[in-house]
Amino acid sequence: MRIAVLHYSLPPVIGGVERVIRDQSAALRKLGHEVLLLDRRGAAGFFSSSGAARPDAVLVHNVMTMPFDLEWTRELHGLAARHPEVRWVNWIHDVCAVNPAYAHVRWQEPVPPMLHVAVSGVRRADYAAVTGLPPERIRVIPNGIDLASVLGLTPRMAALPTVDWDLVLVHPTRLVRRKNIELGLRIVAALAGAGCDALYLVTGAPDPHQADGLAYLAELKALGAALGVGGRVQFLGEAGALDEGDVRSLYAMSDALLFPSLGEGFGLPLLEALAHRLPIFCSDLSVHREVLGDARVCYFRVDEEPGEISARIMRWLDVNQPRRPRTLLRQNHDMVRICQEHLEPLLLTANESAPT
Repeated sequence: MRIAVLHYSLPPVIGGVERVIRDQSAALRKLGHEVLLLDRRGAAGFFSSSGAARPDAVLVHNVMTMPFDLEWTRELHGLAARHPEVRWVNWIHDVCAVNPAYAHVRWQEPVPPMLHVAVSGVRRADYAAVTGLPPERIRVIPNGIDLASVLGLTPRMAALPTVDWDLVLVHPTRLVRRKNIELGLRIVAALAGAGCDALYLVTGAPDPHQADGLAYLAELKALGAALGVGGRVQFLGEAGALDEGDVRSLYAMSDALLFPSLGEGFGLPLLEALAHRLPIFCSDLSVHREVLGDARVCYFRVDEEPGEISARIMRWLDVNQPRRPRTLLRQNHDMVRICQEHLEPLLLTANESAPT
C-alpha cells in the first residue's frame, strides 16, 4: 500500500509527534508499504498527479485538530471529500478546542470526512466532546516506539523473537557446569507449568578452556527437550560469539537476570544487571550476598525444587514489579506490532463520513 503520513513538521525536527511519525513510517516500511513522510510543501499537488502516483491512504497527524495552518486543514478537508476512494485518517494527538493554551482560538472547523484515531482514551473523550461524535466512531491506537532504536540494540539482538514472552531471562555465561544452566532450564519449565511463558537467553558458547563444553551443551539440549522447553531457551553463542554490544543489548531488552551458579569467585553479571536496573534471581551464595549488599534480590537455594524457585520468582515479581516495563513495551507499544494489529486492519476499511 502507498501511504502518505502528513504533519506540520518532519524529523529531524525534535518533537513528540515528529518522533511518532518517524517510527510509524519506519514500521510501515518494515511491513512492506511504500511510505511518503510529508509536510504541507511536500504534499502539495500529490492529488493532481497521475492516479498511479496517488496514495492509497493518508494519515493526517494533528492537522485536523490544531490551529497552526488552518488553510492546510481546510485543503485536506476538501481533498478528503473529493477523494473518498482514499483511506483518510484524522490522527488525533492534541485537541485545540479543549486546550487552555488556545483559548483565544475559536475552533469552528467541521468534522472531516475521515476515519478518526486518537492516541489515548483521554484524547478520544476530548474529541468526542468537541465534535459530538459518538466515542465508538473514534478508535484508540496508542503511540508506540521503535524499541530496538530506543534501547540501542544491535541488529542481531533486535532480531530475537521476544515480543510475545511474559518474561525474558538473560544468563550471561560460558557453558561450564558450575554455572548450573540445567537448573535454569528446570526453572523455565516450572514457570511454564505455572502459566508464565519465559524465554531463557544463555549467552555463551562452550568454553575453549573446558574439554567437556560440547558435551555439556548436548546434555543441556537433551534436558531441554525432555522438559519440553527446547523452544524456550536459546544458546546464543552457537551462532557465533557475542560482542560487547550484543551483551549490552541483552541486558537492555531482558526482564531479569537468572544466575543459578553453584559457585563463583565474584559474579560480575550481578553488577552489570544492577547497572541496567534489572531484577536479579540468583543462587544464595555468600559471595553473591557480598557482591550485592543490600540490593533487593530474589535468592534461592540450588537444592530447592524448581517449582518452589519459580513460585518465589513469581511472588517476587508480583510484589516488586507487578507489570514488567519491558513486557509492557514489547506487547503494547512496539510500533511494528501496533501497525500490524491496529493500523493495517483499519486501512482495509472504507472511509466513514462525519454525520451532518
